Amino acid sequence: MASPHASVLDEVRSGRAASRADVARVLAVSASTASARVDALVRRGLLVEHSETGARVGRRPRRLSLRPGLGTVAAVELGPVRARTVLADLTGEVLCVGDVPVPLTRGPEEVLGAVAEALRAQAPDDRPPLHAVCVGVPGPVGPALDHVVAPARMPGWNGVDVAALGQRLFGVPTMVENDANLIAVGQHQHRPGGGQRVVVTVDAGIGCGVLVDGRLFRGASGMAGDISHTTVADAPEIPCSCGRTACLDVVASGSALLDSLTAAGVAAEGMHDLIRMVHDGQPLATGLVREAGERIGAVLSTVISFFNPDELVLAGPVSSLPTFMAALRSTVYASCLPATTASLTITRADDEGEATLAGAVRVAADKAFAEGPLAARIG
Repeated sequence: MASPHASVLDEVRSGRAASRADVARVLAVSASTASARVDALVRRGLLVEHSETGARVGRRPRRLSLRPGLGTVAAVELGPVRARTVLADLTGEVLCVGDVPVPLTRGPEEVLGAVAEALRAQAPDDRPPLHAVCVGVPGPVGPALDHVVAPARMPGWNGVDVAALGQRLFGVPTMVENDANLIAVGQHQHRPGGGQRVVVTVDAGIGCGVLVDGRLFRGASGMAGDISHTTVADAPEIPCSCGRTACLDVVASGSALLDSLTAAGVAAEGMHDLIRMVHDGQPLATGLVREAGERIGAVLSTVISFFNPDELVLAGPVSSLPTFMAALRSTVYASCLPATTASLTITRADDEGEATLAGAVRVAADKAFAEGPLAARIG
């Protein structure tokens, strides 16, 4: 359980509390208690108060914010052929960005080693100390955010202690997180608010993240939202990496669609080819994308009926196709009760690449304030 001072800091960092009055309201404490906790964090150099500008009658409220310059965190997004990096202040301000051309198939030691070297080269000479690193991966992650668990498209990564490897290479606490979860966190950073949100990525694989009241819900073993290995009725008996057949990932992901095109004798080397074919009206590609939308929509209908979210957010290149979105929408609305979807909005992610890194910055910052020298200052 977070300490009283840590709870205040978290509410200010999240944007849910911008003043002492907000702190009292959000944490359901008295005004005097809220002020005492804020005063302690200001004295310890963690929070600052700013006078609001502009003419107004009466006493001007003072806005709370995290003190700049407390330190930095690094966010890393691992992709099939490259890694993207961001070095940010703990306030979330981006200091520098990078692109490391290292394929995921090179394995954790070489990939993270190249990333660590690139971060050292990119960092400004006068940067504050690095406190934590978050590595986003296109695969399942364990509840302690330290191991990648049975990833379908990350050879050599299964069971690797990424946290320990990152600690050695980066020299600071490191965690690994699923990219769909990071998009969900990043989306909330861009569009904060309460309620329930489900974020689904349809790229080479299929991922899903769940937010409850603005907070990431991981489940008992960190696998909440993992729909990729849901068996799809009436789908081809295609073998999956999990040992079963007809899982959603092998019949509806971007990789599955490319495999189907190749099997039919249609040359398709990557997602860009699939997108181009659909835009050009190639019948087989368009039909496969429509079928994928129906299959993913059918699986999500169960999730929506059970969870009743406010918002379903789609990310990934396949979801950029109107054919896919139309098929998914129609399946969801046809399969769920009208009362279940009455307040549901189905949208596409806002700049999902940036959302992934924004989510990783937030997760790394949470880690920085949870342990180490900053945690000691919070008390």
